[in-house]
Amino acid sequence: MEGKHLSCFVALLLGVLIFKMHIFPAVGDQDEDIPHNEVRNWALKFGVDLWEFGRQFTKMNEIKSRFKDNDIEVKRKDGIILLRELAAEVKNFMDFKRNAVMRLMDSAEQAALSELEGQSSSESGALGGQQHYDARRINEYNADGKLADGARHMDIRFMRRFERLPVNLSLSSILVPHGVDLDETDVKSALQWSAHLDPLFQNNLERDPALSWQYFGSSSGFLRRFPGTAWPPEGSKGSKLIHDFRTHNWFVQAASSPKDIMILLDSSSSMSEKSFDLAMATAFNILDTLGEDDYVNLITFSEVVKTPVPCFKDRMVRATPDNVQEIKSAVKAVKLQDTANFTAGLEYAFSLLHKYNQSGDGSQCNQAIMLITESSSESHKDIIKQYNWPHMPVRIFTYLIGSDSGSRSNLHEMACSNKGFFVQINDFEEARRKVIDYALVMARPMIMYQADHPVHWSPVFVAGKSGGLGRDSEYQRRLVTTVSTPVFDRRNHSVRVANLLGVVGTDVPIEEIRKMIPQHKLGPNGYSFIVDNNGRVLYHPDLRPLSDGNQYIDQLRPKYASVDITELELPEMEVGNEHEVVEMNKNLLNEMRGDMIRPKEGETEFTVLNHYDESKRVSTRTHRYFYGPIEDTPFTLAIVLPEKYGSHELVSQQEIRHSRNNVTEYFKGDNWRVHPDWVYCEYNSVSDLEKERESSGEYTSRDQEPSFGSPEEQVLHFLARAGRPGWKWMSVSCPPIASASPTPKTARLIPFSSPVQVRPKSPQPHHNLHGTSPSAAHFGAQHLNAQGSRKAEPYYCDRNLIQSLVRDAMVTDGLDRNTTGTSNGKEDKHPIATLMAILKRQGYQKFVVATSFVATRSGLLRWIDHIKRPEDTPEPHFSEDNVRAMDTSWYKRAVDQHTVEPDSFVYSVPFGSGYAIKSNATLVTASHAIFVEHRGHKAPAGVVGLQFQHDSLAKHFINITSTCTGMTGCKRSCASDNLDCYVLDNSGFVIISEEMEHTGKFFGQIDGTIMDSLVQDRIYKRVTVNDYQGVCSDSDNPYTAAGGILKPHRFGSWFFQHLVALSATWLSFMPASLRAWPQDDYEAYDNSDVVFIENNYSDEYEETFENEYNMQVDQEMDEFFTTADVVSIPYSMLVKHTFQCIRFLFQEYTTPPPKQHKPHSGPRFTPDPQNARRCDLRTDLYMLQPERLIQSGQNNPLKGKLTNCHVSGCERPFSVQKIPHSNLILLVVDTLCPCGSKQLDIEPMEESGVVGACSTRRQSQEQESRRRPKKCINYHPEEIEIQQCGRGSTLLRMSASVVAAHLLMVTVTFVLANA
Repeated sequence: MEGKHLSCFVALLLGVLIFKMHIFPAVGDQDEDIPHNEVRNWALKFGVDLWEFGRQFTKMNEIKSRFKDNDIEVKRKDGIILLRELAAEVKNFMDFKRNAVMRLMDSAEQAALSELEGQSSSESGALGGQQHYDARRINEYNADGKLADGARHMDIRFMRRFERLPVNLSLSSILVPHGVDLDETDVKSALQWSAHLDPLFQNNLERDPALSWQYFGSSSGFLRRFPGTAWPPEGSKGSKLIHDFRTHNWFVQAASSPKDIMILLDSSSSMSEKSFDLAMATAFNILDTLGEDDYVNLITFSEVVKTPVPCFKDRMVRATPDNVQEIKSAVKAVKLQDTANFTAGLEYAFSLLHKYNQSGDGSQCNQAIMLITESSSESHKDIIKQYNWPHMPVRIFTYLIGSDSGSRSNLHEMACSNKGFFVQINDFEEARRKVIDYALVMARPMIMYQADHPVHWSPVFVAGKSGGLGRDSEYQRRLVTTVSTPVFDRRNHSVRVANLLGVVGTDVPIEEIRKMIPQHKLGPNGYSFIVDNNGRVLYHPDLRPLSDGNQYIDQLRPKYASVDITELELPEMEVGNEHEVVEMNKNLLNEMRGDMIRPKEGETEFTVLNHYDESKRVSTRTHRYFYGPIEDTPFTLAIVLPEKYGSHELVSQQEIRHSRNNVTEYFKGDNWRVHPDWVYCEYNSVSDLEKERESSGEYTSRDQEPSFGSPEEQVLHFLARAGRPGWKWMSVSCPPIASASPTPKTARLIPFSSPVQVRPKSPQPHHNLHGTSPSAAHFGAQHLNAQGSRKAEPYYCDRNLIQSLVRDAMVTDGLDRNTTGTSNGKEDKHPIATLMAILKRQGYQKFVVATSFVATRSGLLRWIDHIKRPEDTPEPHFSEDNVRAMDTSWYKRAVDQHTVEPDSFVYSVPFGSGYAIKSNATLVTASHAIFVEHRGHKAPAGVVGLQFQHDSLAKHFINITSTCTGMTGCKRSCASDNLDCYVLDNSGFVIISEEMEHTGKFFGQIDGTIMDSLVQDRIYKRVTVNDYQGVCSDSDNPYTAAGGILKPHRFGSWFFQHLVALSATWLSFMPASLRAWPQDDYEAYDNSDVVFIENNYSDEYEETFENEYNMQVDQEMDEFFTTADVVSIPYSMLVKHTFQCIRFLFQEYTTPPPKQHKPHSGPRFTPDPQNARRCDLRTDLYMLQPERLIQSGQNNPLKGKLTNCHVSGCERPFSVQKIPHSNLILLVVDTLCPCGSKQLDIEPMEESGVVGACSTRRQSQEQESRRRPKKCINYHPEEIEIQQCGRGSTLLRMSASVVAAHLLMVTVTFVLANA
């Protein structure tokens, strides 16, 4: 026994000695063993090697010298002058669209007036036989190749401009929503007279070849669209029926002035489940017709009045998509109970509307109550008389759910006596189709005055395929807005009526608007945006509309976007700033928004956050904003210029016509591209291009649009013609509107750029065109001739841009030629050539370059492939991903880096690239901005760069850091086992690590402890970036534990489903192993400290490291387990289901407040578009603070130390050094002390707390200013004479098929009952 004790004692003693020998000596010598001086030398050598190699290989100095060898000027930009020029261009562009719509409106009213009042019998007979083109039956052939019965042939050809669809440029086609019968009398009549719009459609396109789809939406239900095309489009998965356009923003908002709407939804127990579902669908369809200029609220009434959305109580809110969705979600949680108290509901609605009318809030125009119920025992005259008579400021629209004959007369009387409309709803189809009647009633005063036709611009939405020439345009969806105006019935009727015939409109692609604001005029990192009268953006470089799930392509149903400018411009706000600075940036943004809405011209300057690479990187930049109104539109334009380099531009052009050489010689080969979205030169119309090609003897297929195969082909086409005798610069960005009187020759702002056009002449006043009733055949010709016949120029060229492109091509030409030899094969003995040859050979030995490139201010991209690409590689070529060079991250970051360190490159690797299958597959991208100086001012000319294999960079780094450069030698290097060396970029991502899988990974995920210490010592700055366009799943209704509508009689099935769920949960819970329970491997580290040592090695100091990211204890039980635990999901499900049961069984019903949201953590995914919702996300990103590592112009390492991070008391030192001429740092970490490491995450997380409209941010947004539309037409003294106020559905109004179905159902029921 004693021997056993002795052996144990000896073993213990040896263990202690070994531990002491290996741990404690190391602890004592750790600081000395990190060779801080060598770290500095390693970083210096590595940085200089990279810089010298990149500088020589990219030939940046040669490019800069070539620019200076030519006539150049660095010119100062006047932001206000530039703004006015661009705003005038946009106004001119929008004038063409608006005037095209106004001509359509005027022609439609005249055609309807002539047709509907009757013409000669012979002409009527001729027109009566005229057939329309039903888009469902266009070019529909049988298997034998013959045209199908009822189908019509139409000559069509593919056109890029029209979403790359086959169209006919002479004819329109008819699109029919579900429930519209083309054989009805009013539909047939509208089809007949609207056919005369085709000549004007065609003429509008000839006047303005930039026009997109034009259409007339008839109130009777069909949509006439030009140019004609089949439906559904080829490749679409949609049906042959489109969504009812009469509920879309462009139709409803053009047909009626702004409005305040109170929806009263009966939620009493007298409503059956089916009736309430139908009532809810009716309310939702009403909500879907509202727009940004409208205000709305919905209340439910039974014994008491309730507001489903708690924070909307006693308020009217803007009918934004977010608010509308919030109301819908809340209504789905409503329970049916008690009896209906109509008086309380009506009193509440009248009082709230009166309050808004008197206070000046709301729309200050139309006001209406929408009453939706299954039954009403009286017409409630007393309460209506008290609040609404005699002037009837509030219209009442009543919706009877079902066929209660007693309620029909009461609700009909309520509507008819209050300038409203009565509708009876029997099914979901009627709930969708009949809600539009209220807008037609609200349009009556406007129709009766017959003076004003308000022009409406819709919010932006995602439409079909882009019409760009870029190789990727076919896969891109384009953003579109619609301009529309109403069409009135001008007939004199025997009884008083006011009929809206429909709405005409045209789509305006945002990509066409942006062409009016050339990016080259704004420069790198400059941009523009447009906001409307509500502060919502029409376009912005960071606008990311929600996916529409292809509903536009399949149903022609737009999904409108609504994003405020304050949600896109993110003022710099972080914890470290003084409070005044934070508020100053935010206040300046709000002041600018207020000025833009008024609208008012002005300028301001403040600092904002800019995020790159899918919000994985962030930087701060001070911007100068210049903004001003776009006259005669609801829009305001802003241009944004970077404060440090955006106020100057390089002016260097090559005059093409006087060039000694053919300028196309500078564009040889296939290793160059131009920006596909920029307009260098283009023909104004397809016919102009056809004529040009015919004159040149080029063949053009009649089945395809005459077009260019690529932007480069188009540029070469015009460059070749520009060198010919007689060439003229046609610098007219929009074809001028033809006018009977000669266009005044006013002075242009800038002679060689796209000039500001004279304002197009508006159509003549409508009453002047309504004298006689001309023949319908002359409507198109009348508009052709009444405005004269001045023809637009055949093409347009941006002279500044195209000549800058030629100069850039000259400057960069020949850089790809072999420097080591001449054209005759003899070696070039020039010293520079010899030096370049040596450097090139050394370069290939050090770094295996795959591609070198240069991108210039004119959109030119040139590249050289130094390694032959495998033919079977799935990876896209460099040029495919970077053809929009000025928009890429490497271009933007290089220009910004110039203000930090002019002689430097920006390096980056693809995120997560360390997991690449092949070690040489990962490429490092290095880019450097070239600035040209002239007379003391500098301006960016372009960016040069390289892509080289990552493993060659890593090998060079290892070679440098594995040896000691000092005279005294060093004990350890990066090759030692107890030192880890990293190269990090300025966003904290790993460029080089000893572990290959770390490449491209955020360093905080590898060692969050060290990353936190770098933040504490201000080497990196942690910046919180808010994303107000986040996308989250909407599968859970925030107003109820389950997403459905809970009703008392559903209790049995509901309880059974949850009982089954509980059983399944327990079954999944039982087999869980004990090791699945959470364990804390790093408990000893919780109280660790970190010590930092300043650059002055003799002045060492300590500071306590506090873990700012300790996990807080969640108050709810389902947060007890970590996301990695096996049992976390079943247990959380158990808790949630249990609480659902308890709440349902024991909690009295009240309007449930929105759920407190628990933020999502971990990698995010994009939910299905059907279940997607907007949400606020936040991300902590990191920015390097290079000045912290530079003192007195010297790069010195900063020494740090983690203390108290292990039970042994050991310490973990590290050293940080700036790598010169780069955006990189070198980090060397001691690994002897086994400190625990936490992880930092840069994945976006949803903001915690209340989600949706009741969040603090959204509530404050409701208070932001807006500008009401200029005109409100809501009253006409004779409207009371109109007797039409609706009627219920009867069999007499049903189609024959519906009647037959009803009779069949009755017969079958009778037979079964008596069987």
